[in-house]
Order: sequence, then C-alpha cells, then structure tokens
Amino acid sequence: MNKRIICSRILIIDGILLLVVATIHLLVIPELRSLLARLLSPGDFRFVWSPFLLNHAVVGILLIPLGLSTIYSGSGIRSGEPGSWRVGITNALTILSLPLVLVAVMERRYFSALPFLIATILITVVALSMIWPLLWVRSALS
Repeated sequence: MNKRIICSRILIIDGILLLVVATIHLLVIPELRSLLARLLSPGDFRFVWSPFLLNHAVVGILLIPLGLSTIYSGSGIRSGEPGSWRVGITNALTILSLPLVLVAVMERRYFSALPFLIATILITVVALSMIWPLLWVRSALS
C-alpha cells in the first residue's frame, strides 16, 4: 500500500471522529442546560445560559465542516492533489491546538465529566494521528 492511500484512510477516519466529537458536543447541550439550571440560581442561569449555549453550539457546528473538509482532504490526497494536503495540514494544526488549549485553560475537575473526557481524548487522538501521516505523505505529493 502506498503512502497516499494510508494517509487518505487515516484522514477519512479522523474526519469521521471529528464528526463524532461534533455530535457529542451538540447532544450534551440539553444535559448541560439541566445541570446548569440545577446548580445556578434562576438569575445566574439566565445570565450564563445564553452565552454558554451560543459558545457550545458554535463549537459543535464548526466541528462539522472541519470533519467534512478533513474527509475530503483525505480523498484528495489519495488522488494526489497537493491542495488537499494544504487543507489537511491546516485542519491538523487547528485540531492540534485544541487539546493544548484545553489542558492550559480548563480546570482538571472538568476532565472527570465523561462526555468532556471522551471528546478531549478523541480530539487528541485525531490531532496526533493527522500530523504524522500528512508530514510523511508530503514528499509523495510533490
């Protein structure tokens, strides 16, 4: 099997995993709403919920095109399109920044929430598994 096929398959799987993370992000919104409603006073909940919902929904929605463009990038790399590599490496570097930022800014206690932990692990796996095949395949696209 050649480098382009291997890289392509990895990117397609990574794109699918990004879509899974997007789905998790969007599906936990009702649970987060009810959790915040229980933990906060009604006034605090009204103050916090709208920006929280906006942030959570936007991230979930933006992960969808990131996942889809990663899948399309993998398909393009298989056929040897250099532009697909540029899209893939841009996505990979973007995704690689996510777990780094999460570890830097999130309190450790948030990692005990199962959906958060699963999403963080998936993002980390995707980030690491995208970088190396893209660097490895670059010479095969030139």
